Amino acid sequence: MTTLDLFRHDFVLSIKPEYAIKIIEGVKKVELRRRFPPGTVTGARLYVYATVPLRALIGFATISRIDYLPVNDIWRLYGEVACIAREDFDAYYRGLTSGYVIVLKDVVPLSRPIPLAVLKEELGFTPPQSFAYADDGFRKIVSGDLK
Repeated sequence: MTTLDLFRHDFVLSIKPEYAIKIIEGVKKVELRRRFPPGTVTGARLYVYATVPLRALIGFATISRIDYLPVNDIWRLYGEVACIAREDFDAYYRGLTSGYVIVLKDVVPLSRPIPLAVLKEELGFTPPQSFAYADDGFRKIVSGDLK
């Protein structure tokens, strides 16, 4: 473990299924957020939890970088790979002048989604409103799925 690893946090993001599936398919290359922890170390793992009606962990990706940009620049630079309609984008960022873009790489779909019931039982997981820090339990449950 390097010193840098001590400061790296993996994340679980609650994402609507229509967007979560596009991330896992490799079509949606970025995740947009109104808020995100500043100073997030790149290389962290982002676990994709698809919300209702799927309610399951469906895969993960590596955070390539985090951009904090004016909203107009987010649309100009990332609108095409964010897989969101302009009117939905505008509604999401309404009232903000800047926002976060989580640029993703190395997407790994799970061969079988891990349902919320299993996540609750095994990890005591409750889906976050936006994001949560992921502990080692997520790496363990996912690596068991990939064997």
